Amino acid sequence: MNKPVYVLRIALQAIIIAGIYFLYCSNPDGSFTLRIGLVLAWLILSFASQFYLMKFRGLYPISQAVADAKGKTVGEMNFFLAVGLLLAYDLLGPVIAIVFYYWDKRLVQRSN
Repeated sequence: MNKPVYVLRIALQAIIIAGIYFLYCSNPDGSFTLRIGLVLAWLILSFASQFYLMKFRGLYPISQAVADAKGKTVGEMNFFLAVGLLLAYDLLGPVIAIVFYYWDKRLVQRSN
């Protein structure tokens, strides 16, 4: 993944995670109470897992030239699906990272 896209996605993930934490810490009367607990730890772990998820080779988009050489087509992702995936990564990032780790391990074993 090229660096500007990588940095942009990290920034977007940080904003989404901060928004989730802000909603979690908001009170019904509109005030804000800072809460430190398992949700904060989970969100920090989720943010840290983004670095692995972005480097996972199974999720790399391929260029049109590479797709043509391999006889494949480059699929376009629906905007709402992309936003949904970002939210899933933020809410379930550690779980998804573990699944992708074992999936990547199977890909490496198959290629050897």
